[in-house]
Amino acid sequence: MDKYLLQYKGSKQVLALIGLLTVVQSIAIVFQAIYLAKAITQLFQGAEGSIALRSFVIFIVANSIRHLIQWGKERIAYRFADRTAKDYEQQLLRKIFTIGPQAVGKYGSGHLVTLGLEGVPKFRKYLELLLPRSLSMAIVPFVILVYVFTLDKMSAITLLIVLPILIIFLILIGMVSQKKIDDQMDTYRLLSRHFVDSLRGIVTLKYLGHSRAHEQSIATVSNKYRIATNRSLRYAFLSSFSLDFFASLSVAVVAVELGLRLINGQMLLEPSLAILILASEYFSPVRELGNDFHATADGKDASM
Repeated sequence: MDKYLLQYKGSKQVLALIGLLTVVQSIAIVFQAIYLAKAITQLFQGAEGSIALRSFVIFIVANSIRHLIQWGKERIAYRFADRTAKDYEQQLLRKIFTIGPQAVGKYGSGHLVTLGLEGVPKFRKYLELLLPRSLSMAIVPFVILVYVFTLDKMSAITLLIVLPILIIFLILIGMVSQKKIDDQMDTYRLLSRHFVDSLRGIVTLKYLGHSRAHEQSIATVSNKYRIATNRSLRYAFLSSFSLDFFASLSVAVVAVELGLRLINGQMLLEPSLAILILASEYFSPVRELGNDFHATADGKDASM
């Protein structure tokens, strides 16, 4: 999590509210899995339709509560991110006007224009995604693990062992991808500065007869940015695929372990189905956080 997050105005209250909603959402996820497994088991065992229907209704209610809370979390995070981004945008403008031409000379006009026009929206998206995703990763797996532990210790231990491995893999992917993202941002800053300077000096270039010769310079800088962007996208797609693959593989490990014990009569059908449904939800926050890493990397750079 961002070490500067608690310094933003109102961030502690927002974190507490989203954290509370995430706990309730986690409980709804558990109830959703319980009654879906119960309904499937009842149908499999030939129970009356009204009994299975009652379980399906409870599942639908829990599922609706889960998604309603998710919508509420996203709205709270968006409002906080929008308010914070606008506040920092005003601070940036006041700082530029206070420093005056020294800021332009030190940082470059292109960099300041890019930071104001594109850095602030990316910073808002970064905050909007960071809050719910980080808290979900911290709370949802813990609640699910506690419940699975009450059903089956072996499955709980399997989940407990696999998750840190997946997180370590996520960190390694992030470290490799960060280098490519930094290279892309460096070439993007170079392109933005070059573009603004070209607009400001186009009249002089025409007057000196070098406007056409300057096209090659623009093409060279643009090509560098294209190459850096393609490399960054390549790593982003590769990391997303790898994360989804290993998360699915982790669920498969739990499924195989449950299936073998179910065949041997060591597990009942209903708890096995509930654990299998929860296994996917257990790894889901890690996958979501990993997939959003590349979407929020530029915003984190802008916040610094």
